[in-house]
Amino acid sequence: MKEREFISELVEALDLRLDGCHLATHQSLLYDLTIEDDGHVRMGIDTETGVPIRGGGKGFEQDILLYETPDSSDAFPVVPRVVAEVKFNRVTTHDTIVYSEKARRIRTVYPYVRYGLILGDFKTIPGRVLRLGQGFDFIVTLSYPFVVDEIASTRVVFLEELQSSRDLGRIAYGKRCVSALRRRICLVEPSTADGNRR
Repeated sequence: MKEREFISELVEALDLRLDGCHLATHQSLLYDLTIEDDGHVRMGIDTETGVPIRGGGKGFEQDILLYETPDSSDAFPVVPRVVAEVKFNRVTTHDTIVYSEKARRIRTVYPYVRYGLILGDFKTIPGRVLRLGQGFDFIVTLSYPFVVDEIASTRVVFLEELQSSRDLGRIAYGKRCVSALRRRICLVEPSTADGNRR
């Protein structure tokens, strides 16, 4: 199976149809808003749709994107909430470094976005992914063929990360005040049902 096929099946299994949210695969997000030497901001967006485009040094394609569309017609049409990069059957040190850096760069434009990595056909997260993937807000492994409980847990991760993104956005832009913020680590032990997977 190819990674794109896995992503397609995963999106269908997650069934993330949520009020006010949209789900896209292989859509680009901006990672750079530069004021150029002529004083103009070049955003790297399609002039007809207002959607970020890949290439030209401005946009990265995301495997899975959960986003909102503002009601205002003069607003940017995509407010990204949760991004997931997907690797199926193998993940390299290079993948981990690149995706972690993508997360960092995308957060310079969208500081409230939650960025994760989904490892398909893995039982546990490789140590190098944890060491080098410090830009990730979440990392999830999934069996393939899919296991119902793992899909349900991953759906919960998306929902919780969506809420975290909304909360961070409100805090960052003065719509909500807090006196403390703490990031917790949630660990889940692998099931012992299939000890042969990575």
